[in-house]
Amino acid sequence: MYVHTPARYVWAADHDERGQSAAARFLSPALKQLDRRRASEGPQFAANSEFIRTRIRSSWNQDATVIYPPVHVEKLQSGGPWRDRLSGEDEAILSGLPETFIFSASRFVAYKRLEAAIQTGEIARIPVVIAGSGPLLAQLTNAAKIASIAVHIVNRPSDNLLYALYEAAALFVFPAVEDFGIMPVEAMSLGTPALVTTEGGASESVGILRGGVVVDFASPSDLARAIEAAIGLDMTHAVQAARTQFGDLAFIERLDNWMAASLSPRPIPALLPFA
Repeated sequence: MYVHTPARYVWAADHDERGQSAAARFLSPALKQLDRRRASEGPQFAANSEFIRTRIRSSWNQDATVIYPPVHVEKLQSGGPWRDRLSGEDEAILSGLPETFIFSASRFVAYKRLEAAIQTGEIARIPVVIAGSGPLLAQLTNAAKIASIAVHIVNRPSDNLLYALYEAAALFVFPAVEDFGIMPVEAMSLGTPALVTTEGGASESVGILRGGVVVDFASPSDLARAIEAAIGLDMTHAVQAARTQFGDLAFIERLDNWMAASLSPRPIPALLPFA
């Protein structure tokens, strides 16, 4: 069984609003007992990151093989610059942005912590571009208005515009705690360094590709040093390694190998002769 995460609303309620209601807290002990029992009934597990492997161990008392999920690196790196593939409307949006900017993208929801992206721009004194959509658009717009640097919000970007923004950015900021975190890999595969938080799966891809910096966003001094270090990175290795480490074909090969090993009959131990 390929696991993106044990149910967050049961096992990691701090990261899932569904688990924070009084009813969910009341039911949590029973749900945990049921979930752990079902997990012990025989399947072998693959986890989408070491972060989730650890959660599987602590939640289900089971181990897992880590197989990182597929990122469409082959698509991202084919066909030349994404700016050349923009519609007229998208080209106008991109042309209206600062020449140098820090970029962040996600759903506009609380746990994505997009205010940390604005903080990053304020510390670096670099404008910020935030792309996405979601229920907190108005709140994010208000935060942009009072920021000490220019903050541009791109609502509901097309895929091509998103990829062009990755390419144009000086730095991609990803402050959310995610099970894996595909967006930092997308950014690094297009040559843009990533700045990610210490908790969650995104720190793993940054370490593997050597295409970014892991930082505690709560520490302004650490953040300032991390910004400088990330922007100064040589991204040659990250761009080249992204396909072999996280591309679709790499995922299929690893998943096939794991499934073959999981389904192969286990050797039957020899019986000891009677004395």
